[in-house]
Amino acid sequence: MKTAAARAQAARGRPLERIRRSLTAQIGLAIAVIAIVLATASAGVATWLAERNLRENGEITMLGYLLVLREAWAAEGGTVAAADALVRRFDPLDGRMHLALVDANRQWVAKSAAFELPLAAVPSQALDARLVPGGPAGKAEALLDQAADRFTTVWRAPDGRRLRVLFARLPPPGVQGPLAAQPLYVVLTYESAQDRRLLTDELGILGLMLLVSTVVAGAAGTWIAQRIVAAPRRLAAQASRMSEGRLTARLSLEHTPTELIESTLAFNHMLDRLQDSIDRLSRFSSDIAHDLRTPINNLLGEAQVALAKPRSAAEYRAVLESAVEDYERLSRFIQNMLFIARAENPQTALQRDWIEVGPLLERTRSYFESVAEEAGAALEVDLPRGPQAAPRVWADESLLLRVLGNLVSNALRHAAHGSAVVIGSRCGVESSCTIEVSNEGEPIPPQYQQRIFDRAFRVDPSRAGSSGGSGLGLAIVKSVMELHGGSVTVASGPGRRTVFSVRFPGPPPV
Repeated sequence: MKTAAARAQAARGRPLERIRRSLTAQIGLAIAVIAIVLATASAGVATWLAERNLRENGEITMLGYLLVLREAWAAEGGTVAAADALVRRFDPLDGRMHLALVDANRQWVAKSAAFELPLAAVPSQALDARLVPGGPAGKAEALLDQAADRFTTVWRAPDGRRLRVLFARLPPPGVQGPLAAQPLYVVLTYESAQDRRLLTDELGILGLMLLVSTVVAGAAGTWIAQRIVAAPRRLAAQASRMSEGRLTARLSLEHTPTELIESTLAFNHMLDRLQDSIDRLSRFSSDIAHDLRTPINNLLGEAQVALAKPRSAAEYRAVLESAVEDYERLSRFIQNMLFIARAENPQTALQRDWIEVGPLLERTRSYFESVAEEAGAALEVDLPRGPQAAPRVWADESLLLRVLGNLVSNALRHAAHGSAVVIGSRCGVESSCTIEVSNEGEPIPPQYQQRIFDRAFRVDPSRAGSSGGSGLGLAIVKSVMELHGGSVTVASGPGRRTVFSVRFPGPPPV
């Protein structure tokens, strides 16, 4: 079976797949297609306008011819002899215009020698020649613009030539004669072959221009696309040169296109977070190694001493009892690490509910009362007094107890002898709730007030190997609060109490 990489390589070998995956090909093809569509539309509009102009010019010429015929017919008196003379006089004026005269019974009265329209092809409706205005040609154009239908029809000769036909009724001449009582009709034919050849030549030129435009648009589109994707390629080249040892480098914004600035900033922010995670992981790994080294060295040293020579059962028992403390410390450390890993998992499910703050703090005080006595400190609960409803907190009870236990334990460990550790709250009835744990003792330096929530961090490096704690208590508090969507802060300084505050948000609006 082919691997995914082999299938992707085979797909990239197909032309359509290459176009789909290539921005350069897509941009170039899009520009070429747009150019072809625009050029084709322009050619179509130009052809339509040319055909319209040629038709209107032919109709204006035929109307002008009809106007002259009308005036000449009136001047000749309207006899049959006059009709023949009229046809002979006007026939050679325009080699493409031919005419014939038809009576009311649709019979030929006279026609030019080159007239070839059959009688059956004569239109049934005739234009009244009196409607054709005299004077400048612009009046004839106005007549064309006002007409709902065209005045002419098209007849195709057997040899393929196209003849434009105008059928009009001449007014009675107003004189006595055999045709005086009957109207006379004129049929004009106009051969448009020359106009069609001109239009065909123009279409050929337009087709050639369309072909050239397509080639030029494709080449220009590819060049433009390459210029467009050059910036992303430069950014990709910069990113590819980065490695674990060069994460301090960042993508430059100096020549970055405006559309890619947000992506570049997002990539740089990702590198910042990655660098911070690597730094914290490196420090954490070092701290873990340091914390594990002391109990393991103790266990190893005691075991080597015990095995150096035969011992009594009481001596072996003393060695095992001494090792229990280190085993318990290792067990607590591993459990805390597993707890942090679970707490930092966004998929961890919380069992949140409304919890009465007063009873919870009293239970915590009772649990740590004996620990406070051993530390030489008092443990007090400070709740707001008044007729208002009992404060409540929206949280997972088991995790909330873990947070309070870690904060109280930390406060008792660093409290001054004879001082008091106070647990208090500032909670709304149905909103966020802040619980505070404060003590009197050595202030936390400002440069350490954010780092104390890092894993295995201790303000006093000399206490790193002590058995007083693993340095994960405050890190657990931070992880639990982030899981709840809350926060933990510390305020400390010379001459005032050190206060740890945890804020739990209220339930989301329904």
